[in-house]
Amino acid sequence: MRTLVLVSACVLALTAAGIAVGKSLDGGSKSAKAVAGTFTATTASKVETRTCTTKDGKTVVSTKGTYTGTATGDPDLTGNISVQARSVINSTDNVGSVTGKLKIDVASGADTVAQLNGVYSSGQLAGLATGHGQDEHAKLLANFSSGFSPTGGFTGGKIGGGTSGGTAIELGPGQCAPSHD
Repeated sequence: MRTLVLVSACVLALTAAGIAVGKSLDGGSKSAKAVAGTFTATTASKVETRTCTTKDGKTVVSTKGTYTGTATGDPDLTGNISVQARSVINSTDNVGSVTGKLKIDVASGADTVAQLNGVYSSGQLAGLATGHGQDEHAKLLANFSSGFSPTGGFTGGKIGGGTSGGTAIELGPGQCAPSHD
């Protein structure tokens, strides 16, 4: 099941990148560049937790909270980070999902913002982040990974740059000069 979810996430990422690049062929040029960053967001606040037991005896823990810390890397991925996250974790089998929104306050005063969707397995996350860089026209499409606990937040996080799922790119406005062969 885990392999199917990871393969599905990769297919979704490649499809989205293909659509974005395909659009550039139809109506103007785009730029594409690799970006990478690391983050830790372990200061938890406003954490709400609910626990229930399923009909088959599994314990499910649902948590909603905000986690803050720092991010470093490329300019669009460097600054104070805040992650508003929701997790639904089957603590009996140690699997689940984490979704949410991350915001990085970059030095220019603009923010990098992305939606997160990740698969949780035994304290580790792997997933996809989609949003925009500090320039709202620079689209961010990134694989991400990190350690995660509902009470401890995100540790050893990576946005692109060697995540278990791959890299991260920014697609932005750009101009291509016609080639003259």
